[in-house]
Order: sequence, then structure tokens, then C-alpha cells
Amino acid sequence: MSELGPKAFLLKASLAAASVAAMVMAAPAAEAQSPGNLVILSLGGSYQEAQSKYWFKPFAEASGVTLSEASGYNFAKLKVMIESGNVEADLVDISADTTANLAAAGLLEKIDWSKIPAECQAGIPPEMKNDYAFPTIQWAMVMAYNTNKYPGDKAPKTWGDFWNVQAFPGKRSSIGATRPPVEQAALAINGDIAKLYPFDLDASFAKIRELGSNIVFADGYAQVAQYLSDGEADMIIIPNGRVAPLIAAGKPVAINWNQHLTFPNFFAIPKGAPHKDNAMKFLAYVCKPEILAKLAQPTNYGPINSEAYKFIPAEIAKLLPGNPATAKLGREVDTVWLGKVRADIAKGWAKLAVR
Repeated sequence: MSELGPKAFLLKASLAAASVAAMVMAAPAAEAQSPGNLVILSLGGSYQEAQSKYWFKPFAEASGVTLSEASGYNFAKLKVMIESGNVEADLVDISADTTANLAAAGLLEKIDWSKIPAECQAGIPPEMKNDYAFPTIQWAMVMAYNTNKYPGDKAPKTWGDFWNVQAFPGKRSSIGATRPPVEQAALAINGDIAKLYPFDLDASFAKIRELGSNIVFADGYAQVAQYLSDGEADMIIIPNGRVAPLIAAGKPVAINWNQHLTFPNFFAIPKGAPHKDNAMKFLAYVCKPEILAKLAQPTNYGPINSEAYKFIPAEIAKLLPGNPATAKLGREVDTVWLGKVRADIAKGWAKLAVR
């Protein structure tokens, strides 16, 4: 998930999952099994720094629980850790696809939703009340554009507009190999976002090919954002968190939230976690809308709980996915389907002679 940029999921290899083992094993056995302990494995970078400041440390101070943090992992390491029975983390911050895969393999504890206060559950969409994971934040793939090039009612409103180079002349940009814009191309063909999945990958790649020299592909989103900032591209496909700093810097940039795709993250309890009771206590603490809201400004990612937006200033909320004012304009990605066709997407990109 490094594509989410400096305010998102930056993994620290020096704090890999093995570091969690060293940290826990260094403590006396009795202490490691103490009901007063909690080990959280998250995603590192400025995202985890914000979690630590606004979620982890306040919980530890309020509860008296001794909370330890680590970061840096991947799906394979998590799977091995849990399957081996050597579970060193009580709570893990994971994406929707990792949640689905681990749950399907029977490697997660069930969330005891009866221990989550009613005030926390009111704003959570029903589809996000996962049996095996608690929803926290989400980021979104959006269209961003130059407001000088496309002012007012001349702004692009759909992915069909993104592909319409006659009505909306100008250079486009996106990353390519790591996440080709196949979904956006599918929506340019058929704009019914509710019926997006599954879609014809061959048709999507043919649609991407139509853009020809009107689109420039980059290796990462930092470069895509720079193209928009410098005026080298007029319209881009990018995570919302990459756009917020440009707007804050006074660049002539705006987000089109129509037909955006959201990517949720969750806290999950690994099967056999030694302190799962404290993990549930943490979830019952962090779930409060006013606490979830504290991560919005420092990370540029939106709480999944809509009630949290009551505690987020309007100027910040308008740049976040999950904002009640724009949430209905998008949908969650189908990570299960994308996981099944990941290899086909890679093959389709390899055939596309545009790099």
C-alpha cells in the first residue's frame, strides 16, 4: 500500500514482523501473558505515528494497559505467524482483501460486536460490520483536475469525461503497472457504478489504449501528483490523500468525487492472540466517533463511521472519503474479485504497448 503516499501506509522494513517476536520474547514469560498487555501491529510511517499519538497512547493512559507497537509485515508473514501458533500480535491493521483472505482461512478471531458500544455502531454501514474485523478508515481513488483548465461547470464530472479528449482536451495521467486504471476505463464504458463488478478486462484495456498519447503513465503516485501540480497533466487518477496537500498549498486543483472507489482498512485479531480481551477493550475505545475523527486531518483519510464527521471541520471533511456529502457518489472496491483477476490485470498491462 505504499502507493498511498507519505501520509499513509509506509512500511518500515526494520520493524518487520520478526521485530514483534523479538519485542515480545524479550519480556519475561509471565509478563508476556499478562492481561495488562497489548501488542498492535500496524503499517508504519506517518499513518502509524498519527495512530500512536491519537489512538494508541491515549488508550494506554486511560486503561493502564501496557501497549507495544510494531510495523512492517505482509500477508505471507501474517499467515505463517498465525498458522504456526506463534502469535505475537494481538491486533493488526489490515486491508479489506487481507481481511477476507485471512478470515476465509480461519485465521482471525471473531469480533465480539456486543462489546462495541451502541454509539460506535450507529454510523457504521451494515456491510462494514465484518464478523472478523472492525472498520476504521478508508482512502479513495478519485479524479483530480486543474481548475484553471476546467473552471466551474466546465469541470469533468464522470470517467466518461476523462476519456472524452474532444470535449475535455488536455493531458491525463495515472500510474500504470502497479494499478492500471481498469475500473475507471470500465466506468467510462458503462457509468453505472453499482454494477461495476465484474467487468470485461479486455474491454477496459482497449479503452485505455484509446487514450494513446493523451495519457502519461508514471511509476508512482508522487509523480502523478507532481504532473498535476506542475501543469504537465490536467486530469489525473489518484488517491484522495495525494490531492489534499496540493489544495492546501494553493494549487488550482479540485477533486471530482463522482464515481470514486473506496478502499477500507480494518483492525483484526489474529487467531490465538494472547491478549484478545485487551484487543476488544481497545476496539471499544477507538470506535468512538470523536476518537476516530482525530486521524482525519493528519492522514487525509476518512473514518468509515459517518458519525465521526460531526467532529471533523468542514474544510477537512470535504477532502475525505466517507464524508456523508459525497459518500453516495462512490462505492467500495470489490477486493475479492480483484484478487481473482490480479494476474489477468498484470498480463493485460504487459500487452498494452504504452510505456
